[in-house]
Amino acid sequence: MGTDHLLTVLGAINWDTSIFEDRFAKQGEEVPVNRVEEFSGGKGANVAVAAARILGKEKVAFVGALGKDDVSRKQLAELRREGVVTEGVAKLKGCQSGRAYIVVDGAGKKTIHTHFGANEKMTLKHLKRPRVLRTIEDPQMIVVMDAPTEVGRRAVELARGRGKTVVYSPAVRTREGLRSLEPILRDAHYLVVDQIELRNLYPDKAEVDEEGIMRIVTATHPALTLVATLGERGCAVTGEGVMTLVEGVDVASLGKKVVNTTGCGDAFLGVFASYLLLDFPILEAAKRANLAGALKATRYETRGSPSKAELEKEFDTLEKVRQKRPVPRVSRGAWPARRR
Repeated sequence: MGTDHLLTVLGAINWDTSIFEDRFAKQGEEVPVNRVEEFSGGKGANVAVAAARILGKEKVAFVGALGKDDVSRKQLAELRREGVVTEGVAKLKGCQSGRAYIVVDGAGKKTIHTHFGANEKMTLKHLKRPRVLRTIEDPQMIVVMDAPTEVGRRAVELARGRGKTVVYSPAVRTREGLRSLEPILRDAHYLVVDQIELRNLYPDKAEVDEEGIMRIVTATHPALTLVATLGERGCAVTGEGVMTLVEGVDVASLGKKVVNTTGCGDAFLGVFASYLLLDFPILEAAKRANLAGALKATRYETRGSPSKAELEKEFDTLEKVRQKRPVPRVSRGAWPARRR
């Protein structure tokens, strides 16, 4: 691992079977399927690839676990083709590589059913291997995602001990509740969650809206910057007592159509972390991350995040569109309403 290594992502890697149909079936109903595709996926690996497309080859490393099967060979080949460093990927005996079964409707909305397989078998022992330890301690930033919580906690401790920037995006781990995640939140610089994950942190506060939950999180963790992705509404960035809403992207204004929202949050996170590493101000990073997530939604594949050149070109186009039809891009105080 060279000194040019900028970012490590720790999280899940899955092989996706994506089923595209006009609408979701009701319970017990059979509906026709328009197409079936197989893609590389898994939130951690998706983020690593999205970041590599911005930062360049050999600038991003992935730490995760696969089984010793045909899927693992395909997955490693895909990561290497994208320029992701794979020294931190374990191949575990006696278990399958992770798989996800995704149903996508005609509007691009999805439901995901995941067999985590080898992802769930990663242990603290894995982090003690010299190559893996180097992968975690060397970069400027680490993104810790949906690995087992004790593994994520130890990785954060190692990274913070070396003065690295820590971005935490617990994804499915939010189901464990805030108490389980507290040790990581105390050490993280950034927490990135979607709307469902934000709610999972406080399941007993159903009466509190999203804005209220964000304020609770940052009030109890004042050193933490919280970024909540809000789908087509954009994202909210909260830190140091200030909440800023960053406008979402209407892909129709770019002449595009939503076909698959799977992986949009991963594209957002990979691009957000990358632009922070490129020394962009946080709101500028969030604007580009919003656009990356929106562009991903216009592609069928799970890892449909844009290259840096494509992203900047589309960003310039979007700015010109917005200049012709001005709308609030960044605002403070007005929570964005859901589109109906």
